[in-house]
Amino acid sequence: MDNHKNESGLPIDFDTFLKVDMRVGKVIEVKENIKARKPAYILTIDFGELGIKTSSAQIVENYSKEKLLNQQVVAVVNFPPKLVAGVKSEVLVLAAVCNTNGTVLLQPNLSVDNGTRIL
Repeated sequence: MDNHKNESGLPIDFDTFLKVDMRVGKVIEVKENIKARKPAYILTIDFGELGIKTSSAQIVENYSKEKLLNQQVVAVVNFPPKLVAGVKSEVLVLAAVCNTNGTVLLQPNLSVDNGTRIL
């Protein structure tokens, strides 16, 4: 499978890319999602002017609750809310999923303002 192409295999234009609203937010609360089929956390994330949002994320293999708290993460913030394992998931936290290291969060390597847009 080629991970560099969209589902149709065709390139997208820049205007289409800009429709995906990716922002940086700070994790302010982490709880176990006990209703999830696979181990997951319920993350409460501060996106600055965009407000506080929640997400259910299957990232327990590489991240403890303590390690996640106060970390900045990158998430897609303009998907409609979705009920995931009993949680209203309002954003999709982005990660690289690979065979050798599992699920690895995308994070800025320097602190930025919460709500900062990714381009």
